Amino acid sequence: MASRLTNEATDAAPDLLPGTGRHRTMLFPRRRTTPRTARDFVASALTEWGETARLDDMRLCTSELVTNAVLHGVPVGRLVLVRVESLDAELRIEVHDSGENRPTERVPEEFAVDGRGLLIVAATADSWGVKKRTGPGKCVWAAFDRAKNGATPLPPHTTGPQGGTS
Repeated sequence: MASRLTNEATDAAPDLLPGTGRHRTMLFPRRRTTPRTARDFVASALTEWGETARLDDMRLCTSELVTNAVLHGVPVGRLVLVRVESLDAELRIEVHDSGENRPTERVPEEFAVDGRGLLIVAATADSWGVKKRTGPGKCVWAAFDRAKNGATPLPPHTTGPQGGTS
């Protein structure tokens, strides 16, 4: 069955007003290699935009969020939508999937080999959360505050939405 997620990502984030930021969106299949390709996609967009102050942190959070989506959120045959945004106040990564289960932080056993993904995101990103989508599934996001990471705020009304979909 084909995914109901589309590359348009109309509910991925509030509509960007002209001059408020840049974004790029891509759909990925539910595969074991998807976290790596999504990480590369996000890193490529951020590097192209000159947004590299916390590139490693953003790559790590992308990997953890996409891994969770692939393992727990995306039913077989469905897709994962990844969106990266450069907004006035923050850099933001969103991972959308069509699964209904809400992710939760948990405290793994000391020697467990899994269960730390959201703990890593919580410790690395400035904020993160989960929101409902219009349609099936959810969006799990991580944000990186420009004021905290030394990134220069975008000048107002000089940069329109760029990148669109890839």
